[in-house]
Amino acid sequence: MKVLLFWCAFCVLTAPGSGGGVKETVDIIRLIQDVTHSILKSWDLINKMPVAEVTAGAMIYENQRQMMDKIEEVSGNIRSLEEQQARSTALTIETLLREMQDKSQLLHRLNQLRDLTKLVDLRYGQLQTYEQHRDSLEPSTLINFAKWTVNPGPNSISLLLQQHHDCLFVGDSVPPEQDYTHSLLAELTASFDADPGQMCRARQSAQQFAYHLFTKWVFTELKGYSMIELSWMILRQFGRGNFTQELLLMREAHQTRLEQAQQVLQQVMSHSNRLYWRCDPGKEEHVEGKTYERVTRLLQGFVENEVNLNPDQSCLSECPDYHDTRSSGCYQPEEEFCGQQPTCKGRLYNCNYIDSDMSICLASNSSTRRYDYINFGGNKQGKECKSKVREPSSWSSWIFWRCHYCFCLCDEPGPKSDRYFNLRDSMTDFKQNKIVTGVRFVKSQRVFHLQLQQSELLPRGAINNSSMEWLPVEDYNVSDVDIRDGYDYHTLSMDSRGLDLDEISANSSDQVVTGVRFRIFKKHLNLEVRFSYFNFSTGLLIEPLTKSYWLGNENSHLEGQRKKLILKESDLPTVSELPSIPLSKDNQYMEFGSSSRLNDAAQNTLPFVDVQEVVPHPAVPLAGLGIYYKGRPGFGGFFAPKVVTFDLTKQLLEPRT
Repeated sequence: MKVLLFWCAFCVLTAPGSGGGVKETVDIIRLIQDVTHSILKSWDLINKMPVAEVTAGAMIYENQRQMMDKIEEVSGNIRSLEEQQARSTALTIETLLREMQDKSQLLHRLNQLRDLTKLVDLRYGQLQTYEQHRDSLEPSTLINFAKWTVNPGPNSISLLLQQHHDCLFVGDSVPPEQDYTHSLLAELTASFDADPGQMCRARQSAQQFAYHLFTKWVFTELKGYSMIELSWMILRQFGRGNFTQELLLMREAHQTRLEQAQQVLQQVMSHSNRLYWRCDPGKEEHVEGKTYERVTRLLQGFVENEVNLNPDQSCLSECPDYHDTRSSGCYQPEEEFCGQQPTCKGRLYNCNYIDSDMSICLASNSSTRRYDYINFGGNKQGKECKSKVREPSSWSSWIFWRCHYCFCLCDEPGPKSDRYFNLRDSMTDFKQNKIVTGVRFVKSQRVFHLQLQQSELLPRGAINNSSMEWLPVEDYNVSDVDIRDGYDYHTLSMDSRGLDLDEISANSSDQVVTGVRFRIFKKHLNLEVRFSYFNFSTGLLIEPLTKSYWLGNENSHLEGQRKKLILKESDLPTVSELPSIPLSKDNQYMEFGSSSRLNDAAQNTLPFVDVQEVVPHPAVPLAGLGIYYKGRPGFGGFFAPKVVTFDLTKQLLEPRT
């Protein structure tokens, strides 16, 4: 009867709500060690029991009934953990199969892995059938199942487990300790890393993917290993033998598989990318306010006659001479186009001559656009104008001078211009052991903020999922008297509209992200990240109030090391047929500018700002944050945040107590 203690111990270790990292996230290495330890303790108890005690009459049926009750609990808890893992790892074997259609050799090995997994699951599923009929089950049925499980034939569980291991962790006849890159785990991870679509569907970094593929393998290994151990226990209890040598050989093979698998996993993870960013949603799913926001009326296209670009109201100069000016009024409001459109009350930059006739459709509503479209020289937009079409043309002043219309960029701060970025610190509740697990841009009261998701850090890098929450942004109004430009927020302008593109990562593996902020450095918005030290075993932050520090990237500004990315005549990113891809590198920057003059009359400010949440699944501590630019050539693209996931190899290397 005491053999049932093994199952009780196993149930406690795997049940939802039990202690440690298993409660919130699967620490699979810990699970392997705990299960193995519990099995050995149970065998110690069985070996002390007289065989006659467990083979006498009604005692057999009582043992069987209680054993099947415990098997039901174990199967239920294994299913529960598998379901938790399935929710965490969206990119399953079935998804991978669809991704590998053009890679025949990899597809064959992946199919083999899936088939071996199914065979073990089918055997394990037989236990579930026994659970459903345990009240009418004959003892001989359980004994036959045990014999069938440990039978060393070509379809034995032991052989299936070895083939399952070799398929994922051993390359084409290459021992894993010699070259891990030929393993299926390494090739799948490399394929995952090279395809942003896979990362976006899985919502995790390549290193997380490798770890969770390993975790999926471990569940199959534990199912088979537990079935074999259980079978030897059944046969031992019913007096069919001692099986000491058989157990020893089986355990040695199991331990060898685990050690080799961990070695390959460690090598794969140490060379895997830890970056995670969000792909674009489907083209029809791009919604302003939901997936992206815009800076508005910063350097917006504006048509003005040169007579109104100087206080003398003369036409002696040319449009390109007005690279920084203001509108000086409307010379002939009843005749000129200036009397038919709202004025630009800010500065006008980079005026250019319009060398052809044009037709202008003024914006028909109170949006941030001034014009719905402009047709230059017969270049028809093919759009319906909901207001009256205007056709301004140049005219003569006196006999010798011609007053031409110019196309300028209007920089007009005001209630229709959302151009502010928060400069205040955003920090987690580190006193309650909260760290950053996600980030996103939000726009609140015309101010862009980097909003943080915080979660409680648990031992061994686990996350308390129930504690996850988005920190509220500081919802201030830039027009309030106690809110200061340059201190609380930054206002984008012609000479200060650059955003530095950097990835700020921790200097060592014992630091996690606990805050973020923007500062103004060399007239650029520059990212800084707050890091705090923590104890990996306990999960506790170490004196976060005094030992935390802010880290940014300012050295790249020296000697012209930070390179500028330039947008030229770009269309809106939301009209691109292809999803955006990262186009920036560290130590670069890009300025907000205007959209295409021909396609959009320069009415939008580009890039847009991606406001999708960047939260890896499952949640992990973050070792860094960054800002990058993504897009497609010819389209304006998006500024967006990215995260660096915590190095999970620490879970494999850190000693467990």
